[in-house]
Amino acid sequence: MKSTKVFEQWLQEQAQIIVRYRQVEKSDILAEYNALKKVVESTEFQTKKKELTTTQYVDTQEAKTMSAYKGLKWSISVILYNLLKKEAWKEKTDVANYLALAEQIQTPEFQQANAFWKNPKRWFTTPESQQEKRLNELTKHADIVFFFAHTEKEVAELESYKTVWTEEFETARLSDVWQTGFLYPSKELKANHSHVNELQAYTQGKNTQVANRVLTIQTKKEKMTAPAWHPTKGMVMHPFAYTSDVWHTAQAIAPKAGVLQAKVRCTGKAKQVLCLTAATAKKSLAILPANRVEKEAIYTLVWNEKEVVNYVNDVEVARGKNTLTGENLHLLVRSYLPTGQKGTGKMEIDWIRVYTNA
Repeated sequence: MKSTKVFEQWLQEQAQIIVRYRQVEKSDILAEYNALKKVVESTEFQTKKKELTTTQYVDTQEAKTMSAYKGLKWSISVILYNLLKKEAWKEKTDVANYLALAEQIQTPEFQQANAFWKNPKRWFTTPESQQEKRLNELTKHADIVFFFAHTEKEVAELESYKTVWTEEFETARLSDVWQTGFLYPSKELKANHSHVNELQAYTQGKNTQVANRVLTIQTKKEKMTAPAWHPTKGMVMHPFAYTSDVWHTAQAIAPKAGVLQAKVRCTGKAKQVLCLTAATAKKSLAILPANRVEKEAIYTLVWNEKEVVNYVNDVEVARGKNTLTGENLHLLVRSYLPTGQKGTGKMEIDWIRVYTNA
């Protein structure tokens, strides 16, 4: 499992991947690489390379010409011609062939071709070899290695995600998007209340602070009488031994499919909740797992109309059915103590981000 620090770096790298991939995609170096690759991998190029690297000198036309020349040079007819210099002897077949070959092998074109084929490393003297060498260099170039380590599908998928909503807690107080209490469809229903089967009263924000770009909700041991929902009696005033806070986003911020991420630290005995829910729903899509794996982590909830998947620092920890399909979702953040779970606690949130590709 990635550490929080490593995962945050990974998140930044995903954005950088998009930028760099598109830059390399339009670069001259990739254009050169693709052009050379097409040439080098062509049938014509590979056929020529095979010919130049596998052909033995003895099998070349130049070698056969030299062999024929040397064979004629020591024939009786040519020896006598060279000794006597009789013009008439030029008509003899061997002498005529010898003279023709002697003239041929003295030409610059033949000498150049002969020297080329005699060189066992002839391939490395060709322009094609330089093209192949340049392609090999480009294959190891950092931009080319990076580009082909990713795919268009991967990058396009990353690009498809758009930011829907983000909270970085940059000011000393929460924005008006945040409201204390629970969000109900009717404004006449009491938003700020607790439940009689829990041990904490909600303080309408007194246990919440924003400092150093961190939202902190504390569950404290202190007595308070506050409104609480009773399953049979309805709303009653109830004595509590602890206090805490509950917040919701006062407007829908979640699309039908998307990604919710948050960097959270949870300490103490209190239960912490960060989830997506709906004003009319009794269920929620939790981003924090029931069993917290570490004090600080980046939690991710990926959902669509069929399922939800939970990750902790990029490692999948849960997968299930989406029970809120079609609902108008908003965020709910709270800290609470169920009956029998005594103790204090603290939830610190560095940031919350919602993305979608819907």
